[in-house]
Amino acid sequence: MAVAAAAASAVVGSSAAAALAASAPVSESRLRTGVVAIAAAAGGISGFLLWQLTSGKAGDECTAVERAIDLLNEAHRKRPRRPEDVLDNLTSCNEVERWIVRLSNGAEYVSTALRLAARAQHLERNAIARSDFPEGKEGWLHWRTASKQRQEERLLAILRKAGLSKAVGARACRLLTKECQPKDDREMQTLEDATCLVFLEHELASFQTGKETQKLIDYLQKTWKKMSQAAQALALGFNYDSRTLGCLVEAIAVAEQLDRQESPMVAPRLPKACVALLRKSWKQVPEDDFGKEFFDRVYGEDESLRAVFAHPICQRPKNVWKVIQLMLDLLDVESVPHLERLVHAIAATSCCFGKLRLAHLAPIKRALVRTVTSHASSKQEKKAVNRAWEAFFFALAAVAGPHLMLEHKLEELSAATASSLPIPGGGAHAVIMAANGAALLEMSLNITALSLGGNSAPEEVLAKLHEARGWLIDCVRDDVNAYCGLVSSCYAWVRTDEVSAPATPGSSTAEETERRLWLRRAAEVPMRVAELAMGTAAACLQCKSFIKPSLKGDWIAGAKMLRAAAEISLKNVAVNLRDLGGSGKANDVEKRLAAIRDMEPPWEDLVDVMP
Repeated sequence: MAVAAAAASAVVGSSAAAALAASAPVSESRLRTGVVAIAAAAGGISGFLLWQLTSGKAGDECTAVERAIDLLNEAHRKRPRRPEDVLDNLTSCNEVERWIVRLSNGAEYVSTALRLAARAQHLERNAIARSDFPEGKEGWLHWRTASKQRQEERLLAILRKAGLSKAVGARACRLLTKECQPKDDREMQTLEDATCLVFLEHELASFQTGKETQKLIDYLQKTWKKMSQAAQALALGFNYDSRTLGCLVEAIAVAEQLDRQESPMVAPRLPKACVALLRKSWKQVPEDDFGKEFFDRVYGEDESLRAVFAHPICQRPKNVWKVIQLMLDLLDVESVPHLERLVHAIAATSCCFGKLRLAHLAPIKRALVRTVTSHASSKQEKKAVNRAWEAFFFALAAVAGPHLMLEHKLEELSAATASSLPIPGGGAHAVIMAANGAALLEMSLNITALSLGGNSAPEEVLAKLHEARGWLIDCVRDDVNAYCGLVSSCYAWVRTDEVSAPATPGSSTAEETERRLWLRRAAEVPMRVAELAMGTAAACLQCKSFIKPSLKGDWIAGAKMLRAAAEISLKNVAVNLRDLGGSGKANDVEKRLAAIRDMEPPWEDLVDVMP
């Protein structure tokens, strides 16, 4: 700017000289020549003086900023590093400034105030002791207020000593003490992003030591919500240990409110012998090579999975190994509830951000099982390891599958059904058919009521239909969960002739108990579907006479869908009860099955609406 102004001034002087020379008579040429020289010189001199003045001011401001930086650095060096600090104050500020430059796409786009606020991070940190204030939240707030005030006073004093303007100082203090709202202030958001990134990259590993898992998840979700999407993407690329990575995934699900849609489903408790075999076989897999081998197999199975695994977390192939290691660590019975929350969070975030679908589970399962099995030493061991990892995968699918099922569009549901993983199977489709059948009956009644001269259905019938649809949608999740759990419990039987494993007292009894638990669940879910279908149909009998003629085809379709769903469900109940055998756990379902068979079937009466 200064150079441009000086040049402009010189041009003006030269132009004036030229004008005088052109207008001068020949007789006055000598006199005019002197005037012209003076005018040209005046233009050049004024331009030079203007450049000196402006460049001097810019130089003074630049010098003041450097003085302020030096004073801040000196203040940081004088403050001793605490034993619990991963980074000293000066290094931490350097890291904050580095991230600000990266987030701003270059140092030239970082304002003086933002740079100073970054350099002043941790200024006078802990100069006021927390112990000087009462315990509890109120005491903590008073301490934070006093600390901010002390920090602001110290920064202003340094900036005044350096010779910076009041406006720059005031802006830097507002950023430092977070008086601005990040959502309304771009620089405040950039500073917030930078401090969060420094914490996650350098301090989190030390911070999480000794902290309860849930408290760590709570802290991480609060940190996640503070950051912009650009900073979140950068944070996902950091190198975390297995536990921290799992907590981060759960924290993201909480922060994005993905955990509010439904609670995690129950996972099977795998037998101790199966868990021992899983962990033993996993140790044989090379940690550094697993990620590449797994992804090569996955993409060989299905190229579309590249889009699913394009998420920043998956850009580190070793993260897949870490997640599997964490899940194996959580297979002990007392840790399975945590495993359920983790798998649910992985499914929810992968579905939301990576577009994971149920049809993808089949190629992922094959890639995982084959990668691990390939490292088993003998043919006999490979067979046992294969069964154990099939059991493991279906245990995870018992939690992930139900969530993915409800997220599907029609074409995705069809693709998932056609895949080589047997979910969703006939049971889940029977439930969907029952829910849609109830919806058709409800639609017929609602449209009839709105028609001219139409009759309104009794409130209790409409309430029954609405309630039945809700229960049936829940049954879709329950059916997928029950099927996967049953398959897992069957695969989890470790035969002693396949692998040498230490015998666990009572292990066979525990395995049988777990298998029977899932058999009962696999019988109870279709039993509930059949009862809902029959009950809904019976409740609608009183309304069939006043259905609008143009809707009778829809009414019949809805009734037949309920009937087909009930018949499929009852068949599944009978099959699973047969496998369950006579036991106290089967008695309740058997009684309910006998009761429904004793009912007068409503189907023929319900569809008899044609004249």
